[in-house]
Amino acid sequence: MKLNDCYILMNSEHLNKLLQFTLPIKESFEEARKKIYLVGGIVRDLHGSLNDISSLDLDFTTDATPDEIKKIIEPIAESVWLSGQRFGTIGAQIDGKTVEITTHRSESYVSESRKPVVTFSNDIHEDLSRRDFTINSMAIDLRTQELIDPFNGLQDLQMKILRTPLDPTISFSEDPLRMMRAARFISRYNLTFDKGLKNSVEELRYRLKIVSAERIRDELNKLVMTPDPNPGFKFLLKTKLYEAFLPELLENKNRHQVRYLRQNLSIRLSALLIHVSQSVQKTRMKELKYSNREIDDVGNLVSAAKMILTTSMNNVQYRRWYLDAGENRQGSIEIAAVQRFSRKRIRAVHQQSRLLDQELKDAAIPLTGSEIINIFGIDEGPKVGNALEHLRNLFIENGPMRRSEAIDSLAIWIKSEDL
Repeated sequence: MKLNDCYILMNSEHLNKLLQFTLPIKESFEEARKKIYLVGGIVRDLHGSLNDISSLDLDFTTDATPDEIKKIIEPIAESVWLSGQRFGTIGAQIDGKTVEITTHRSESYVSESRKPVVTFSNDIHEDLSRRDFTINSMAIDLRTQELIDPFNGLQDLQMKILRTPLDPTISFSEDPLRMMRAARFISRYNLTFDKGLKNSVEELRYRLKIVSAERIRDELNKLVMTPDPNPGFKFLLKTKLYEAFLPELLENKNRHQVRYLRQNLSIRLSALLIHVSQSVQKTRMKELKYSNREIDDVGNLVSAAKMILTTSMNNVQYRRWYLDAGENRQGSIEIAAVQRFSRKRIRAVHQQSRLLDQELKDAAIPLTGSEIINIFGIDEGPKVGNALEHLRNLFIENGPMRRSEAIDSLAIWIKSEDL
């Protein structure tokens, strides 16, 4: 199909910009007598959901080998990187934009290996057949401006159907992560799926165990960050795929409320994990290879939200929550607000906030650890930490204090503790 034949379905402004930008790439590959195609999400999104191409990275596929790709693009690139060369991919920066050009390929997992086996091809149709879904199995031939769509991906996109180019059992066997990707695309593009796709996931979900935790985590993050992840959650539940990486999903009766939260990963993950214990929450995130910082951030958000949900917010408790939540105060309120409980409690927190926020703007403890050492002659170590904790507790009980008041109160406490 010529692009002109489906031009009305595309964003013409974006298409013209793309063709203009890719002109040097097209000419370089033509000069080398190699074919070059634009592939990936940008081809799919040209047909409706693309808002801006200026910040997007571009993917291409070609019948050139990785060594040939490198040789072809070096004269037109500001920089070239070869980290993906063994997988057939050469990266480059061209005219300020990041591009990746990959030799036609197919890849699949074998046996229980966590790494896909990559083989190269010189056939664009073979390359497209090995992609995850038909809506992603389209390409634009830069030489002829032809839309290559052997699996009717454009029609599926219009009909909002999620299918695989090959039999789904073959597709999901080759790369089990595609089963999780299905959940993301269902949510992202509001797609339906046929019974065959669902049955294949149910049959092959055990193979997700051969995929690295990092790849599963990244796919989960992408699903959680879609505007409304609930259709994807439903797919995970119907196929029981969730059991392989987040068994607690079933227990969360408020998971559908995640869509009402702003698209902040920590906030949305916290809303998914708020109903489990801190130990389970930490264990699950460690298994999925989240960083310590991400684990701590989610833990803090969950604790702060639970404090709102379970604690009577008098001034003392509000100050405690204010200090414990820190930068996560607003996020914890949002998480608490989408749980099933009386809205009266949230209103009380907001009212308390209006009464005390002015007071708490200067919520810092008026003495530092080094000042306590110098003023009272306390040795460095746990005793200084205990003194700071005492000042913190005084603040929670009584509100902000002047420096002189802190010194007097601490002197009395140190004497009573015989430090």
